[in-house]
Amino acid sequence: MRRILSAALVTAACHGQEMNPEVMKEALALQVESFEEFKLSGDGKAASFEIELGEKPAKLEEEVFDGFRFRCPELAEGTDFVWYFNAPTNWGNWYIFPVEGKPGQAFRNWLDADKLYETYDQSGSLGRLRILQTLKGSYFKPGKEYIMWFRRTEEGKGRTLQGIAAFAKGEDSWDHDDIEKALKLKPAPAAAQVALLKSRGGEILLNKDFFDPRYAEGRIDSAFDSIRSTKRMRGGFFITMHISVPSCTTEPLLKEIIAKHGEPDFIRTGEELVTVRKKAGGDPPDEDDAKVTTHYYDHFGFEVETGAAEPKVLRVTTTGANFRDLKGEEKGDSYGRIDIENLVVFHKNSIEVGRAYYFLEGGKTPIFMKEPPPGEYKGGDSLLIAKGKGEWVWEKRFDDGKVASRIPMKAHQLHGKAEGFYENGEPRFKAEYRKGELDGELLQYNEAGKETGLRKFKEGKEEGSGEEGEE
Repeated sequence: MRRILSAALVTAACHGQEMNPEVMKEALALQVESFEEFKLSGDGKAASFEIELGEKPAKLEEEVFDGFRFRCPELAEGTDFVWYFNAPTNWGNWYIFPVEGKPGQAFRNWLDADKLYETYDQSGSLGRLRILQTLKGSYFKPGKEYIMWFRRTEEGKGRTLQGIAAFAKGEDSWDHDDIEKALKLKPAPAAAQVALLKSRGGEILLNKDFFDPRYAEGRIDSAFDSIRSTKRMRGGFFITMHISVPSCTTEPLLKEIIAKHGEPDFIRTGEELVTVRKKAGGDPPDEDDAKVTTHYYDHFGFEVETGAAEPKVLRVTTTGANFRDLKGEEKGDSYGRIDIENLVVFHKNSIEVGRAYYFLEGGKTPIFMKEPPPGEYKGGDSLLIAKGKGEWVWEKRFDDGKVASRIPMKAHQLHGKAEGFYENGEPRFKAEYRKGELDGELLQYNEAGKETGLRKFKEGKEEGSGEEGEE
């Protein structure tokens, strides 16, 4: 997942006050010998590093820093700095400074590593800080020295920093695949990737009683392709990639898989997909897809012939969605939601009691395969209060249980007077919804309860702007 670097990464406390980047850079530059020297070439060849953080660290008052330094080589035009590192979480802040000159703006974002890599991710890597990152070559000046520092954020046993870096031909927009290719990163075996995903579906595939190892490895690799190709777009839309799925040659019995690995997270028939797509006005599924029932275990869908007396797995599909998110709580009323599938499922004591598509999605018309009985269904920090006959109240709660926002619903859509609150109980907003969209005045307040803004909407669009509103 792409994230924006926080300014906290480039500040430290000194005499109880925040230290700005320039002061901090000067202090670290005076202790440059504390950072282990690392050599990089400018020809795209990657170099590995392994450092025991904290052995001879640099210190700024109570703050402890360590890492490495390197001198920038001659660079070809269009070259970027690319690196991957695996670090203990108690060294959770990192950045780069030139030893001489102003620090300037360097890293702006990073990608969380979604795979384990041979050489750099040994046993015990799960739960560590694993990052893929790039920096435009224009930041660097050949011949100048740079400090790549990590700040110890808390005491802990973890000390080893491992990784690989290179100056490589730049990309307009670096993604996981690009960085892996530039650094020649080799993924760890399939079993390690399954452990990383905490995937029951992957464990089923790796069971040699059911699947050929080559088929299993291909399907597991495909799951990562599906996850990486799934992206959230503006306006609540998603984009994903569908990959052709080879047939399963072993065709294990579904009942034996369930006996060994438990019930699936979710089951959906092709007939259900046909019904939903017809009502939503979308293209129907392929004829073959309409005749199968898919049993989902997290990112893997095990397809069987609908109505077969002894269902056998015909093929295994992969998806960027994690159907484990739909599982209900063992006790009480709960709901799970997968945005990419436009899907919400309701449970009572882990037993499914309701299923809906396009629910809680603005002006879209919800499609209920089964409406849940009245009750209060919890999902994370939200509560859906079902009153029956399409009437609901959707609340979000603070950690202490106080209401953060409350929106009424009619005909399964947001409809009526909505209100939001600060943790101190003062109003945060008041708004009017109609048929799932903001429609009317939106009043906003500060934490003292004073009105700070008034905006007007018509059918979800702010008057005079043409933009859709969100609260």
